[in-house]
Amino acid sequence: MRIQIITMQTVPLVRSILSGTLFSVLAGTVYLGALREPGQLFYPFAVLCFLCGPLIAAMTAAAWSYGHSRTAFLIAGITGFAIVLALFFIVYAVMPQFDRTSIVLPDSCMGVSGASPAVTAPRSTIPGTGTGELVAADEKTAVVVMIDRAEAPYPAAIYFVNRTDSRILTRMDVPDDTIIATIDRGIVYLYHDKRGYILDAGTGEPVGTFLVIDNYGGLSAADRPILAAASGERRYLETSAVISSWNRDGTVRSRARLTMNAVAFRCFVNGTTGEITQL
Repeated sequence: MRIQIITMQTVPLVRSILSGTLFSVLAGTVYLGALREPGQLFYPFAVLCFLCGPLIAAMTAAAWSYGHSRTAFLIAGITGFAIVLALFFIVYAVMPQFDRTSIVLPDSCMGVSGASPAVTAPRSTIPGTGTGELVAADEKTAVVVMIDRAEAPYPAAIYFVNRTDSRILTRMDVPDDTIIATIDRGIVYLYHDKRGYILDAGTGEPVGTFLVIDNYGGLSAADRPILAAASGERRYLETSAVISSWNRDGTVRSRARLTMNAVAFRCFVNGTTGEITQL
């Protein structure tokens, strides 16, 4: 008799959780699939997924549970929220790990003699400073890398330059020449190997974020770092990244897939074409 009562109480609870989860999944599908993840609508849809869905589960469970409505409300609500949180983690942190583009750096980049490709790496001159490799640029800002080739590991200086008046906006110094960058929507996405920076292209100042999720793996010994396996001395450099950022000013970039150029081991890598030029 007791087993039958427990079963009768459990079935409505499970149905309630499923109904709330289904609502959240439908709302998330509309945002991710139909609307293509507009940043300005992230928070309204987050309310639908993280609040309304679990609330539907909780209220439905409370209505169907006689004598235990408060307990059913809490169990269904908390469980529904946990399911949505797990789905968020899968979509934003796990799935992007399988969306990667890597370039194999040739022996000529590793210090082994070899023919240099018949293409020229883009360069930019900074008045009063010198000429460096143009890693990323838009109509207003250029990211220029100057490498000290005197001695390994070839320390580099990264300059953000205003293209209108050639004014240096900011400078960053890094201990080696592994630098990857792109500019998208007025934001510079910059990596020194695996360490990432999100900077305002107009000022060179860091963008105020409180959460960033990306899948960038930098240099690695495999073309899929999450499935890392030994591959001799071949080095793979990733030229794309899936980046999500939540900023303090309320703006959101949801799973933006960006293609980046790079400088690594005295070679320039064009992320769009895959061409590699020995510097």
